[in-house]
Amino acid sequence: MRWRVVIPVFAAVLAVGVAARVMTGAPVDADVNDSGALNALKFAVVEHNKATNDLYLSQVARIIRVQKQVVAGMKYIITAELGKTPCRKGGADQECTVHEDQSKARPYQCTFTVWSKPWQSFIQLEDEKCS
Repeated sequence: MRWRVVIPVFAAVLAVGVAARVMTGAPVDADVNDSGALNALKFAVVEHNKATNDLYLSQVARIIRVQKQVVAGMKYIITAELGKTPCRKGGADQECTVHEDQSKARPYQCTFTVWSKPWQSFIQLEDEKCS
């Protein structure tokens, strides 16, 4: 008689444990080459550069982690290493790469959270943490 109670209880506990690890709507790891994520990162870096008091632009040196989450649109959580470029802010539009000399590049890490609804041409930097 005991086994009739124990087995269903064990099955329920196991199902809850599996569901807790794979939650619907939770952020999931994504490909660093995901076009939506790359667009979100590009937008975030532009906004980051607008907000800093530095004379020189920063650019992405390396993408560390990309996650995405389905919301009313898509939320991207991107961690990247940024570095300084030789390009001054407000200069002519040009492609700038991060200094190869680490003392000039002064690399630092940022995590950006970007909310995107491309069908509405909506994109917003929700959060930025740099260290």
